[in-house]
Amino acid sequence: MSTENQTVQDIMIPLSGFPCMKESGTVQEAIGQLRSFCPIGSTGPCGFSELMVVDDQGGLIGRVTQQGILRVLFSTLLDTVDIKNFEGKTAEYSDLSTLLNGVMIKEGVNHLNAALTKVIEKGIRVLPAATDLIHAMSIMVICKETVLPVEDNGKLVGVVKLAEIFGALGEKLISINTK
Repeated sequence: MSTENQTVQDIMIPLSGFPCMKESGTVQEAIGQLRSFCPIGSTGPCGFSELMVVDDQGGLIGRVTQQGILRVLFSTLLDTVDIKNFEGKTAEYSDLSTLLNGVMIKEGVNHLNAALTKVIEKGIRVLPAATDLIHAMSIMVICKETVLPVEDNGKLVGVVKLAEIFGALGEKLISINTK
């Protein structure tokens, strides 16, 4: 397909092919969804790093990322406000996180039932379905995004991955160069 007039709608993943949850879920449910979701016809797990959070009408509320979940599960370790360098590093205790492993796992378990609302990133950038690929690519690269939701007439219809844009643009450039 030519990328001349190609839009994100032409290469996006429809919502049925991307993990989504309702806002009422838990962190544990989000972990399960990210680890096991695979679209019909694919063999799993497919390994998604984020999911979209939608309301009852299918409207976008926000997204949940692996990083956001890990920040909630291991907030004590990952809260960088007062972290100081560990200066007692030796061969026997080469990594402070090794010493804290048991404590951190218990902390993580304690946060599994946290409300999904604690990890939802709201106000995320959304691409209109009619956005051309060069424009979408520039937004995603400048804003350091690898996945963005796609809306059509104010309704969430799917997501576009930078990898798909990269593939479509790369294919077009190579085909022009080989003519």
